[in-house]
Amino acid sequence: MKKVLKMIGILVGGVIALIILIVILFLNLSPQFGGKISEKQKEIYENSENYANGKFINRDSVDVDMSFNNILKMLKQYVKPQPNSTPKNNIDVAKIDSIDIAKYQGETRMFWFGHSTFLLEIAGKNILIDPMFGDFPAPHPVLGSKRFSKELPIKIEKLPFIDVVILSHDHYDHLDYGSIMKLKDKVGVYYTPLGVGQHLKEWGVSSEDIVELDWWQEANYDSLVFKCAPAQHFSGRGIGDRANTLWSSWVIQSSEDNIFVSGDSG
Repeated sequence: MKKVLKMIGILVGGVIALIILIVILFLNLSPQFGGKISEKQKEIYENSENYANGKFINRDSVDVDMSFNNILKMLKQYVKPQPNSTPKNNIDVAKIDSIDIAKYQGETRMFWFGHSTFLLEIAGKNILIDPMFGDFPAPHPVLGSKRFSKELPIKIEKLPFIDVVILSHDHYDHLDYGSIMKLKDKVGVYYTPLGVGQHLKEWGVSSEDIVELDWWQEANYDSLVFKCAPAQHFSGRGIGDRANTLWSSWVIQSSEDNIFVSGDSG
């Protein structure tokens, strides 16, 4: 009996060790997690009013850290969602045409792709907001809930040239590795909060196509103005990188319209 228990103990220990090894390899080798902020970048961020003690911070000392009890509640809701909190059937979507998008010159309009992803057509330009076209907003399907629609308004491969991509922060439901990989060869410029551009560089986007901004800094793209604005949130894609990059909302201005993009904020 002791020999059997010993063998079971060895087997269980081996399985646990294998799982730990797989997790470590996944965390270190999967491209999903993006880039890491260098010490040189941190020195630059020290000049920001939104950076303190090696981390980005919210204004007015707003604390978004969750207690252990809140984390347990969140995990419980993930494993066993509240009744009627998710649709029972697939949500049908209205289709849009790539030629219509490419040739459109009318008034400002928006298309929603689910999550926080929007295509904004304004002043003759195509602006993609927080692109997440994947099935799961997570580094692995086991870690996320599948989107509620089986289809998208248009496949990512059929999208025409995108003048600007703006990103509010680096969480998976706002910044998707697979989507960026499919988009990166047909995007003019990416506007991101400080640090988020490091993920794009890690995924092969040229640094010349990335503009990182602090809160209330702005950039011009032809007749459009993009202003990086505050938000109350946090960031991070892996273990130990919480608040290493900045989060934001955005203001997009044309000669006729002011568009506010909230990102995640509370």
